[in-house]
Amino acid sequence: MTVPPPDSVGYQTRSLVRALAILDAFGRDRPTLSVKDLHELLALPKPTISRLASVLERHGLLRGEGHAYQLGPKTFELGSLFAQQYGLPFAARPTLEALAEKSSQTSSLAVLSGNLVLYLIVIPPPRPIHHVTSAGSREYAHPTGLGKALLAALPTTEVDRALGDAPLVRMTPHTICDREALLAELELTRRRGYALDQEEFAIGLRCVAIDVNLPRLGRAAISVSGPAADYSSAGIKRFLKMLLEASADLDRAFSTMAQYPAPATPGMPRTYDPFAGVDVSDVAAAIEGQ
Repeated sequence: MTVPPPDSVGYQTRSLVRALAILDAFGRDRPTLSVKDLHELLALPKPTISRLASVLERHGLLRGEGHAYQLGPKTFELGSLFAQQYGLPFAARPTLEALAEKSSQTSSLAVLSGNLVLYLIVIPPPRPIHHVTSAGSREYAHPTGLGKALLAALPTTEVDRALGDAPLVRMTPHTICDREALLAELELTRRRGYALDQEEFAIGLRCVAIDVNLPRLGRAAISVSGPAADYSSAGIKRFLKMLLEASADLDRAFSTMAQYPAPATPGMPRTYDPFAGVDVSDVAAAIEGQ
């Protein structure tokens, strides 16, 4: 998956956008990146990347690994906080575990992030052959059941905005890459109430997904996915029934959780100074050096 270059923005925010682009370049298939790698991915000058990476490293967002970088411990802290503040471990995970056990399929909860789906929870089933992915991974939305369920929940104008202007990437011979055909598929998804991945993301893999609107978390989607042979018409109906039951369970769990304040770290204040511990000269030097 290629990384688009940072958008052109005003002078004051350009360094921030570029620093965020550096963080966003890392992924499951790119855990370690050198300055040269980042230069090729982002089309940014190497000196700019070096300066910004140095600032990110000093604040724990990157960690030097030889002549390259990996994500730093601060990103784990922020990711854990995200999961905690939306109650994912205790409001969502038990339902997804039960769904995986009952269906013998991989169960997932995901949200839309531009033209990608971001997996928040992934539970493998108790069987040796299953769909393998992981929480925190991102995939293109248009060839996945989760992505199509989430896109179908949007108005058509917002679908166009989410997908962007780039051509739709072909993952398999079954991937829908024509925009008009994809919009027709999304309309079908709206009418029938669920989305299908018919080996569009990977050969031999199928998926059924539905969108859910959960208190505090907002719009998301849940799915079961696994070997294509399990997804006959009867199998799809059976999995859809399980998904609808799981959706009701999630709604109850998130509604209960929403009655309470978002959890805070014990002993930590609820307010904070966003510039505490930040040497402003670091940022200024990065801006001036562009």
